[in-house]
Amino acid sequence: MEVPAPDLSGLPADILISIFQLLECPDLLRSAAVCTFWQKAYSTVRRSGVCPSRQTPCLLYCNEAAGVRALGMYSLSERNAYSLPLPEPPISNWIGSSHGWLVTMDEKSDLMLLNPITGDKIALPPVTTMEHVKPVVNDDGVLEKYKMSFYDGELPRVEDTPYACPLDRYGDLVYLKATLSSDPSAGECTVMLIHQPYAQLSFAKVGDAHWNWLQMHSFYADCIHHDGCFYAMTEAGAIDVFDLNGPSVVHRRILPNLVRMVQKCYIVQAPWGDVLQIIKDESLDPEQPDGETYVTAYEVYKVDFVELKRVKMRGIGEYALFTGKSTTSCFSVKDHPGLMANHLYFTHDDHDELLSGKDDPRDIGVYDLENDTRTNLVDPEPWRTWFPPIWFTPNLAKADAICTCTQGVS
Repeated sequence: MEVPAPDLSGLPADILISIFQLLECPDLLRSAAVCTFWQKAYSTVRRSGVCPSRQTPCLLYCNEAAGVRALGMYSLSERNAYSLPLPEPPISNWIGSSHGWLVTMDEKSDLMLLNPITGDKIALPPVTTMEHVKPVVNDDGVLEKYKMSFYDGELPRVEDTPYACPLDRYGDLVYLKATLSSDPSAGECTVMLIHQPYAQLSFAKVGDAHWNWLQMHSFYADCIHHDGCFYAMTEAGAIDVFDLNGPSVVHRRILPNLVRMVQKCYIVQAPWGDVLQIIKDESLDPEQPDGETYVTAYEVYKVDFVELKRVKMRGIGEYALFTGKSTTSCFSVKDHPGLMANHLYFTHDDHDELLSGKDDPRDIGVYDLENDTRTNLVDPEPWRTWFPPIWFTPNLAKADAICTCTQGVS
């Protein structure tokens, strides 16, 4: 005789909410569809803002099955793929992922924050408010293209011949990476953008009318928000701190250049408090001397701000690192058992390679920091090569009605 399934619809609300706060995004969304009572408990969890911190990163990508109106999402916790609908208007690319939000661009290269789980959107200042950009209009006053000036802040101001670029190509050519100071659904948020020319910095707070240029230095490779400030790392390993909390920007260089420029590097604050630098190195495969095959290796260093140096680490223990166009991050494997300890999860983020070969295969996988070996994330790989896949940590909290924000699903 078959035992009937227990009726869980009558669980006390506080117990149900406590359970929901422990669930990963796919399970939480499925739970909301059980009954009306569970749907109300699910809405309470989303409004509380507690659940996002428990989420394991996923990989977002475009694929043939999802088409242009949806995204593929591969869950590392479930080893399963899902489809997410994309709100209108369509996006043309993404350049960052932080706190459960994507930094996306439209057909005119204007930037927007998008939460693909809730459908919330927040507009950022137009590209024409950036220091290096001038709009080009036709005889009818219609915007046709942008002109980008090549200027790095040196005085006297000298500019090379401006570069004219179509509206839909500007963002792909100029935007390198963006990161957020905080979750915009919880209130104030600042977006820091690394951009051309010369990999400089500009920032905008949600609700600002224009972008603000930081003209102190150039050739930045990565940036994080740490202890209330932005920490930006150059391609030579130097770290600059930008405090944007006062009436004027306060800038300090807290770590000098440590190396010659490297191919790719990242900065991250570890959960135990240290600031880490990650160096990506690519070299020709010695086993295939006649080919064009490259071997990728990663090294992790702890930054010593007292001795002004960095120390190579033998491993990161029970933690996992994530690198790419998303904000560089570090997760505890104990809190996220779907991840592998002492491993680095990477996506293809070389700017020049992405532009010159939009149809080329993408280098996406998992790197074992102990054995210096790599494996594919999933096989066969379901993603298209454009947009380049990006890491994303789901955030189910709804945004407040701030800035020009379009609400998605309830």
